[in-house]
Amino acid sequence: MRSSEKLSRKNLWGYAFGAIPTGLLGFVFSFKYIEFFFDDLALLPSYFIIGQIIYMTINSLNDPLSGQLSDRTDRERWGSRRLIYIKYGGPIWALTFLLVWFPWSLTNQIIIFIHYVVTICLFDTMYTLVILLWLALLPEMSTDIDERNKAQFFATVLGTVVTLPVFIIIASIPPNSDQFRVIMFVLAAISTVFILLTASMCEERPEFQSDKIFTLKESIIATFRSRAFLVYAGFYLCQNMLGSLGLSYFFVYLLLLESITPGLDIILLFFVIYFIIGYVGNIIAIRLQPKWGMRRIMLRFGIIRVIGSLVLLFLILMPALEWTIWYGLVLVTLASGYGIFHIPMQYLAIDEDEVLHGSRREGMFIGVMALLTRPGTSLGPIVATFILAAFGYVQGGDLAAQPASALLGIKILWLLVPAVVAAISLIFIYFYPLHDEALAEMQEKLEKLHEEKRAAYLSSGGSALESEEMDI
Repeated sequence: MRSSEKLSRKNLWGYAFGAIPTGLLGFVFSFKYIEFFFDDLALLPSYFIIGQIIYMTINSLNDPLSGQLSDRTDRERWGSRRLIYIKYGGPIWALTFLLVWFPWSLTNQIIIFIHYVVTICLFDTMYTLVILLWLALLPEMSTDIDERNKAQFFATVLGTVVTLPVFIIIASIPPNSDQFRVIMFVLAAISTVFILLTASMCEERPEFQSDKIFTLKESIIATFRSRAFLVYAGFYLCQNMLGSLGLSYFFVYLLLLESITPGLDIILLFFVIYFIIGYVGNIIAIRLQPKWGMRRIMLRFGIIRVIGSLVLLFLILMPALEWTIWYGLVLVTLASGYGIFHIPMQYLAIDEDEVLHGSRREGMFIGVMALLTRPGTSLGPIVATFILAAFGYVQGGDLAAQPASALLGIKILWLLVPAVVAAISLIFIYFYPLHDEALAEMQEKLEKLHEEKRAAYLSSGGSALESEEMDI
C-alpha cells in the first residue's frame, strides 16, 4: 500500500486537464479584454478606471462566498463539495466568456461601459466558482509538497501546450472582429469538454467528507488568525498585480518591441521566451526545491528578477543599447521561474489550519486569499491607465501614431513598475513562517492526522472498494 498522499495517474491527469480551460478561457480573457475595451472600443480612461473599481469589488467578494458555498455543501446529498460546481458551473462559465466579445455598441460610451462592467463581472463570478474549486482539489488530494509541485508543473505544461498556439494565432487578431469571435466559440467548446473531464477524473477524498463544517464567520476568523496566510496574502496581492501587467498589456509592449527590432518575428519570439524560457525556470526551481526549499528559492530568484528588470530598463533607456531587451527578457523570465510555487505555497496555510482545527477548509482559505489579493488584478490596469495617459499613449493607434513619450511610458510600465512591486512582494516572503524546521514539524503532524482520519473512515463503514481506490 502506497501513501494516500500520493496522486493516482487518473487524479493527476484529471487535475491537469483543468489547466486547459484555465488557459483557453482565463488567460485569453486576461490577454485580450483590455485591448478590446480600452484600445478597440476606445472606452474613456475615466470609465475604464471606474469599471475596474467595480470589477475589483465584485472580484474580491465572490471568492470567499464561493469558497464558503463549497465548504458547506451537503456531501451526502450532492456526492461532493467541489466537483459538483465544476461540472455544472463550467459550461456556464464558457457562456459568460463568449458574452464578453460581442459589443452592445461601437460608439456609445455609456453602453460600452455597461457591457464592459456587466460581462467581465459575470465572467469573473463563474471563473471564480470553477477555478477556485479546481485549485481546492489539489491540496485535498495530496499534502506532499513534491506531489503538489509535480501536479502544478504538469498542469502548467499541459495548459501551455494547448494554449501557446492559440496565443500566437490570436495575438495579432483584433478582438473586435468576426474571425476572433469564431475562434472564441471554438475555445469555449473545447474548454467545456476538458472541464467535464476534470469533474469526472478527479476525486475528493472520502475521509474528509465528515470534517466539521464551520460558519462563514468562524472560517473567516480562522484565516485572519493564520500568520502564514496573512503574510502570503501580501505576497500574492503583489503577484496578482504583476500578472495583470503582463500579457494583458502585450498590445502596448508589442509597439515597443516593433520600434526596437523592426522586421523580427516578434510575436513568436516573445511567446517562446514567455512560455518556454519561463518553464525552464520552473524546472530549475523544482529541481532546487528539495535542497533550498520554496521560500529560499523565491527570495533568491526574486532578487535576480528585480535587479535584472532595473538593469534592463537602464540599458534600453539608451538608444544604442535598446537591442539588449531580448537578452534581458530571457534573464528576467528565467528568474521568474519561482512562479511555479505561487499556488503550492498558499496551500501550506490550509494544511496548518487543518492541524490546528482538524478540518480542511480549502474553499474558504482560497476564497479569502482572493478577497485580499484579487484587487491586485484591477490595481495593475488602473496604474497602467494612469501611466499610459500621462505619457500620451494614443488609444488604438499604431506605432507611427505614438509619440516618443508613449514609448518611454511603456518602458516604465513594463519594467520599472513590476520591479518595484516584485521587490515589495519579497519582503512578505522573507517573513513567511512555514519553512525549514517549522514546515517539517507541521507536515509530520498533518500526516499523523490524515492517518487517523483514514482509519476512522474505514472503521466507520468505508467500503473495501473505496479503500482500494484510495491506494491506487
